Amino acid sequence: MTMTPHEYRLRGCLVVCLAGALALLCAAAAIALIVVRADARHTAPVGFLGDPERGRALVVAYGCPSCHAVGGGAVRGMVGPPLSDVGARSYIAGRFPNIPGVMQQWLQHPREMKPGTAMPDLGVDRRDAGDMAAYLGTLR
Repeated sequence: MTMTPHEYRLRGCLVVCLAGALALLCAAAAIALIVVRADARHTAPVGFLGDPERGRALVVAYGCPSCHAVGGGAVRGMVGPPLSDVGARSYIAGRFPNIPGVMQQWLQHPREMKPGTAMPDLGVDRRDAGDMAAYLGTLR
């Protein structure tokens, strides 16, 4: 079956329209993914009750970047392990399960939990520890 010139042009137009629609769909999906990921960074992971945004500021205020590389920023600290993926790790300090309550305890009393650790006790109170743990839990 042969196509008329008009049918041939219509088919070409249809192909171009479908390709354009597919490109728009891909762009919309990419934008949605970016928005969801950006929103997820500011939401405490399941089980964490603190405020990740406040925790981010506290991590800096307590001087954590002095010893740790934190959140993919400029590396300053080389004493402790990098914290850029601490939320995805199974253990804290190689010994304790990485769950919200344990992370809070570790931030408050690292030397009681693991005598001899290089991690200093910075006098972090309960609220600050909860917010810091919520922020660290977002680092994956």
